[in-house]
Amino acid sequence: MMMFELLRLQAQTQAQLLTNCVMELARDPFAPEQLNACAAAACSFERTAQMVGLEAGAELARTLEECLAAARRGEIELQQELLSLMLQSVDLLDNMSRLPTAAQLFPESETPEDSQPRSKCKPVLVVADSADTRELEHKLLRFRGYEVVAVENGIDAWYEVLSGKYGLVLTDVDLPGLDGIQLIRLIRNDPRFARLPILIACELEDPQQRWRGFDAGANYYVIKGTFHDTLVEAVSTLIGPAEV
Repeated sequence: MMMFELLRLQAQTQAQLLTNCVMELARDPFAPEQLNACAAAACSFERTAQMVGLEAGAELARTLEECLAAARRGEIELQQELLSLMLQSVDLLDNMSRLPTAAQLFPESETPEDSQPRSKCKPVLVVADSADTRELEHKLLRFRGYEVVAVENGIDAWYEVLSGKYGLVLTDVDLPGLDGIQLIRLIRNDPRFARLPILIACELEDPQQRWRGFDAGANYYVIKGTFHDTLVEAVSTLIGPAEV
């Protein structure tokens, strides 16, 4: 346990270092030494995050590495919009590194299986056209104490959002009628929901979905196929644990 806690502290230190590196890069996007420093910091955080089970954090750090590598190769330009997304991402990584561990959330005398969690959060709205995906997301979040409402298309989701009762929206990208990107833009264009956390579920083989989601106003993303490892962690990062 002592080694695990030391690794958690190391992850926090690395997340802060990565934040500082990206802030310096934002001041001078054309400095190659800053690109290298950011890439090295992201790589270090990714390795430590994997060792302590922060799979969502490791995946996000890996995405930052890919973006920085593309910038070094001259394939993309680090314009202000992209740098803002990167700053938002490293802020999430810093928050994730400070999340309590399972042992802190559940004392030895109480396990998730024998406890009766009660939600202190507003409900989570799940939007997915696949019944299997909706059921999986619903079960994972309910198991950890979150109240969940699931719908199958973007139009129904928008009407649910208008009720004002949700604490977070988790949406697929590909949806019938109104897709996930359009749904996020609708939410963000309404001042009432400017601060509503939005989590977007992306395909592993389509990294463009992640940046389209960030560009529309999503706060974070999860990769389909890794929900068991990352979904609850991501939701907890954005709105806190459900248990009181």
